[in-house]
Order: sequence, then structure tokens, then C-alpha cells
Amino acid sequence: MDSYYLGLDCSSKAVHGVIINKEGQLQETLKWASKTPDFDTRFVDFLTNFYEELGIIIERHTPLWVAVEAPIFIQNPKTTMQIASVVYTTKFICSLYNLDCSLVQNKTWKKYTVGRGNASKSDILEYANIFWQTTFAEQDWADAACVALWCRNEITGEDI
Repeated sequence: MDSYYLGLDCSSKAVHGVIINKEGQLQETLKWASKTPDFDTRFVDFLTNFYEELGIIIERHTPLWVAVEAPIFIQNPKTTMQIASVVYTTKFICSLYNLDCSLVQNKTWKKYTVGRGNASKSDILEYANIFWQTTFAEQDWADAACVALWCRNEITGEDI
């Protein structure tokens, strides 16, 4: 039986997800977003979609483990609070489906995948594109893929 790992990268505008299998092979890229300018409305829109689609994802990819990048501090307190709201609501939605969902600090998954906790966005994108032999259309998908890879290691103990 195969196992699947969903890595999630949250922002105040969207949640990017990438699913990999036990061998680390890319299975699916996902995105829940809203172009609504008002955060409170946008938040409800894309997280309701995440909740509704997660059940379908679980049907396709079972068993499924989830890791989400922990909120990071940004100079703008309002944005920091918005991202934290998205991260913890995402974690809560996973719990509604009885999914194990780990929070991982960005320095931790960067160190595990790229080899440096302070890896830049371009370092991560380059690593992800080479590792999965693809071109990620958005940086956040590369981040989510690396979070999924970290999750696989946490669950299986298997290294890259």
C-alpha cells in the first residue's frame, strides 16, 4: 500500500498544497485561493474550498499525512496575524478529517531539503525543480513540495 504526504504553504491570499507518495514522487499540486480583496471574505472563501476538497483528496490519497509550514513573523503585524489565522485554521480543518497534521518551521524544512535553514526562495525553487524534474509554476508550490518531503521523512524516517 502506498502512503501520501501533503505539504501546505499558507499565505494571507492562498493555500498551496503538494502531494507526494512514499517514494517522494510528485502526485498532485493544489491551490485554494480567492481574488477577493477583503481578507475576511477571502479567508472564508478559500478555506471553505479547502475543507470541501480535502475529503475528495483523502479518497484519492489514503493514508495521508499532512505538514503545514508554521506561521512566520513578518514586519507587518496585520499580515502576520492573517497568515497565522490561515495556518491554524488549515490545521484545524485537517483535524476535522482526523488527519495527523504537523507544523514545521521554515528553517527546519529548508535545512532538511536544501541543506541550509536560511535558503533563499531561488535556492528552494531551483532545488525543487531539479529534485522533481519539473518546473513549478509558483514558488509556493516548490515550498509546499519541500514541506511534503520533510513530512515523509518525519513519518517514515526515510531520508532524501
